[in-house]
Amino acid sequence: MLAASASLLASASAFGKLQREEVYAYLIATVTGASATLPEGKYIPFEWGFGEISAESEGVKLSWKQSDFSINGPALLRLTSATDVREELILEVRTSVTGKKIADWDMRFAALLQPFELQIPREDLKAVFAEGVTVKMIKGTKPFWFFNANNTSNTAPKSYLPHLLTYEENTKKDTGSPDRWKDRLLSLGSIQTFGWQQGIVWDGLLELSQHATQARNVLMQQLDLYFAQNSLVYCNLNNIKTVKEIHTVESILPFAILAQTNPTHPLLQTAVAFCENHANANGVIADGTGNNRIIKTEECYTVSYPLAVLAKTLNRPELAQLAIQTLMARITLLEKGNSIYQRGTEQGELYFENWGRGVAWYLLGLVKTLAHLPESDEKTVIRTAFQKAAEKVMAYQQPNGLWYCFFHKPETGLETSGTAGIAAAFSYAFQHGLVDKKVKACAVKAENGLLSYLTADGYLTGTAQVNKGGDALQENGFRIISPYTLGFLAHLNMTKQ
Repeated sequence: MLAASASLLASASAFGKLQREEVYAYLIATVTGASATLPEGKYIPFEWGFGEISAESEGVKLSWKQSDFSINGPALLRLTSATDVREELILEVRTSVTGKKIADWDMRFAALLQPFELQIPREDLKAVFAEGVTVKMIKGTKPFWFFNANNTSNTAPKSYLPHLLTYEENTKKDTGSPDRWKDRLLSLGSIQTFGWQQGIVWDGLLELSQHATQARNVLMQQLDLYFAQNSLVYCNLNNIKTVKEIHTVESILPFAILAQTNPTHPLLQTAVAFCENHANANGVIADGTGNNRIIKTEECYTVSYPLAVLAKTLNRPELAQLAIQTLMARITLLEKGNSIYQRGTEQGELYFENWGRGVAWYLLGLVKTLAHLPESDEKTVIRTAFQKAAEKVMAYQQPNGLWYCFFHKPETGLETSGTAGIAAAFSYAFQHGLVDKKVKACAVKAENGLLSYLTADGYLTGTAQVNKGGDALQENGFRIISPYTLGFLAHLNMTKQ
């Protein structure tokens, strides 16, 4: 039996009925030595409590109040980043009294609102509970901020606070409920950085809300964290409070969901103006100017899809044309032979061949935009392009249902975010009558392959880090948790409806 102070969770179904009893616990740590004062002009998301680990400090101590050691299953130590890390970061973890080294904890290029977990060896658990652990920065130059309760009421959800995740042996990753990801999605434990990451989560919640009132409630709660009082407030990647500003074309995705839930919100006009200002004479939208414009697959999903929605919501058919031209430019430039490239210049230089997550943006963008466009000759061309791309991509799927990080490079390893995004696109396409059962079967195969990557509390492991370290970071097999993938999983669930 877990210690009495542990929080035992009997997980209810996302649809309100108790369908399983999956016992796991967040043993929240008491944190000492982590006090910090924010530099002037800096901001922590939602003003949640935080702590700091710096290269100059002796580290912070995490301890637990359990009166006896009675953990029967695995224990995973977790910290969640409250800042965006642009360097390699390693934290050393030792028992606080005897100084036994547990591990060097690799958090390279940590993303804002990204949890990291470290398996505590079974033989070290008794010492961890008796002594606590000291976490010290041994590689890195800038302070690492993480969410912490700080004895305040305004705090991150439990899954983002420093904790040990424990669970019984009979609920380990490969045997737990396949739907446990819903508990994380339908909570503040899925909140993400404003932009494409948060947009994916909201897109998944929007899909689930068609069948679950709770999903609608969570979606509106999360939207209010950013869009309340007819405004937009968020923490940007430099920990600066940002109000009513859009910085990149990848930040347009949330407006697709906002338009479908609050069609009179004034910030919709801000998103439209941003897109129009980033379109060239041909109506192709991209970041950059002149010869420095980069055409990326991301914009298929983060720009064309929102514009197609906005065209209907605001009764502005010219926005649908911007969506089409933005898609067509990417179909023409980025799909070559059996490959789909994630980015290229308008002069024809191509990069990131067959990168799984880049392909996911491409497929999701095509199929989501198609669902909102009126019939036209261009829509027929886009539909055919999606179907041909799907055939190419399916050929790279591995027997276990997953795709490699770079399809044609097995040495880059299997990867879950690209797999989940591709399968989400296939599932959505089947639901909207764009593909046959062969494509649906491919999505189901991927979903089954992803189950063993779910944590006991429903996060998806095995994702490649956000793309801040170039090709090397994507190719070296480094894998983490990325909560935005929960939005992809919501789309896969639609195959069961």
